[in-house]
Amino acid sequence: MKIHFRHCSISKQLVSLLVLLVFLPGRGQDSISQQERPSKLILRHWVDEDGVSLRWGVSDKILWKSGIENGYIVERHTLERDGVPILDSEVEVLTGEPIKPIPLLEWETLVQSNDMAAVAAQAIYGDSFTVNRDGKDHLMRVVNESSELDQRFAFSMFAVDQDFEVAQYAGMGFRDTKVKKNEKYLYNLRLAQEPEGFSNGSTIALVDPTVLGALPKPYDFAAYYYNNAFVLIWEYDALLEYYASYDLERSTDGINFKRVNNAPITKLAVTKVSGISFTDSIPEYGEKYWYRIRGKNLFNRIGPVSDTVSVKAFKELLVGPEITESEIISDKKAIIRWTFPDDESWKLTGFEVLRSDRAIGPFTELSEPLEKTTKSFEYNDLKPINYFKIRAFGRAGDYQDSSPVMIQPVDSIPPEKPTGLTGTIDTTGVVHLNWNPNSEQDLKGYTVLRSNSPKQEFTRLTKKEWKGTEFQDSVNLKTFNRFVFYRIMASDLRYNESLPSDTLRLSLPSKIPPTSPVFKEYEQLGDTIHLVWTPSSSAGLTKQVIYRKIANTGQKSWESIFETTDVSLNEFKDVNTQPNTKYQYTLVSTGQNGLESNPSPALSIITPKKLQQPQIKALYAQVDREQKSIRLSWKHKQPGVLEFQLFKKTEEGSFTLFKTLPSEIDQFLDQNLIPNTRYSYGMKAIFKNGATSAWNEIDVNY
Repeated sequence: MKIHFRHCSISKQLVSLLVLLVFLPGRGQDSISQQERPSKLILRHWVDEDGVSLRWGVSDKILWKSGIENGYIVERHTLERDGVPILDSEVEVLTGEPIKPIPLLEWETLVQSNDMAAVAAQAIYGDSFTVNRDGKDHLMRVVNESSELDQRFAFSMFAVDQDFEVAQYAGMGFRDTKVKKNEKYLYNLRLAQEPEGFSNGSTIALVDPTVLGALPKPYDFAAYYYNNAFVLIWEYDALLEYYASYDLERSTDGINFKRVNNAPITKLAVTKVSGISFTDSIPEYGEKYWYRIRGKNLFNRIGPVSDTVSVKAFKELLVGPEITESEIISDKKAIIRWTFPDDESWKLTGFEVLRSDRAIGPFTELSEPLEKTTKSFEYNDLKPINYFKIRAFGRAGDYQDSSPVMIQPVDSIPPEKPTGLTGTIDTTGVVHLNWNPNSEQDLKGYTVLRSNSPKQEFTRLTKKEWKGTEFQDSVNLKTFNRFVFYRIMASDLRYNESLPSDTLRLSLPSKIPPTSPVFKEYEQLGDTIHLVWTPSSSAGLTKQVIYRKIANTGQKSWESIFETTDVSLNEFKDVNTQPNTKYQYTLVSTGQNGLESNPSPALSIITPKKLQQPQIKALYAQVDREQKSIRLSWKHKQPGVLEFQLFKKTEEGSFTLFKTLPSEIDQFLDQNLIPNTRYSYGMKAIFKNGATSAWNEIDVNY
């Protein structure tokens, strides 16, 4: 059966939202979670006087399809009654048969009055996912370009987020009215059948029927008149836990309000800003309007209204002033004159003069606001270079700026000598130069010069002034010259040139790679391989890298397992090994010129078969806060123990080896503690044949 939107009453605004959703598959559940997470079920609940409402969603189209076809199961576990925990929790399957979307024929009445129901029904039951209105294929070309399953998932999730009744029809919502105020519950939601490859098909919610749901008041709500429209903005992301969409209301008297939007106002994608905006057309210029918003959550609950804001629109200036003349009186004084179109003058409230050292700004104000009849300004503090703009202010609170105009007194003083010239040459002959910027306001740029000898004439590398303070050159490394020399000169807008910078000498890099390092010996310590090598004999080393691959498995590429800039280091312990496996190791050194040595001869090592021993039993911890210590004790009767390894971590950290203890002791006193900290200890035994015991750990609140 095909379901066409033309049989339903769908607003133009909603159609526009749905067009956007075609390009945003999976957006629907962003109202439940804006972060990207692994595929899973997401469960929310709402408590009222009559019971508990449950709403769930999925973060993946495959899970969504499985829920449509196989349904969901809701279980209620009674955890507490009259304040007394129930040790053997009472479990009741609330759904009977798995919850699925209701049959298509039962949607008909709801579809006729609910746009979101039409969207959800089309996504779930439509033979082909088509979106039409009034017989025109307005969206067909867009829809058919995307994956149909992505579209169904995105449309369905968006629709059920906007209406709890639609969510129930779509098999993604449930009302439990048989709850008791003296009990507490755990609701477990799971897929009736998990799709292949997924293992996160369940989720839970803890519910106290006495804690009724409450919604906060929207905040940071503001209204602006901008670009011939009213722009309303408010905080969105911070209230995402509470609201899935909003309604905007407008009033002409600040008392009686009417809704402005026809479709829910919501974000259709994650953005860098936490707020949301809505643009409303201006009914009438010069009139004052009041606005407020209301949030709606996943359970059709409407929150309290926001604070009311007001805004008024005036016609904006369409043109700006034009500077027509700049007269230089002296090296410090100039007069600026401008004009403004007569047909726009009725909107003016005044002018302002702005100045900057650069054409692109930033500009600063030079005067108090000038009368709208003023058309000239005298400035008495000219710099070597000046840019001026005139700003016209309108009755609507807007403004228009003139184009910037430069005013420059006579200048015959050259820029200062450039400083801070540094550079590098890489192994391909590419040169990177950097220097400090000059501070002259009328600086035009720099000239870069190069020579093979400081006694020879320098050659210009730039045909025109270079604007930045970074420059890239290339030199021939196949030469008998050992050095190359550079200088920088600065020039201003009047073509005055500075003295050359101090000469920079750069050494040409060598093209000879380092000698190869060589493995010297190795030792197997249980599941650890200890490697020892003789480093490269070349000078100027910068790095050593160990590579590894597994032999006889078809693995062709080597994997980097260790890298160090300590070129004197000559040993490494590989603890990330598997039993009964043949590994090959090689070692490479890198020189200052960036060249790598040839790999060392490969070293092959076969790890022994690993014998897993039982874990250490009876691991205990005793806290003594007076002595500021934790005493750990254990029992282990397996023969052949070489040592015990004790690991430790804090709640925020990860386990690291804390102590290695002899096999004959059975307790340890830890005094390296911080009060009010939760510690975890882990322990395993290392046997003389290289085997290890299973891991055992314990948590301690100190």
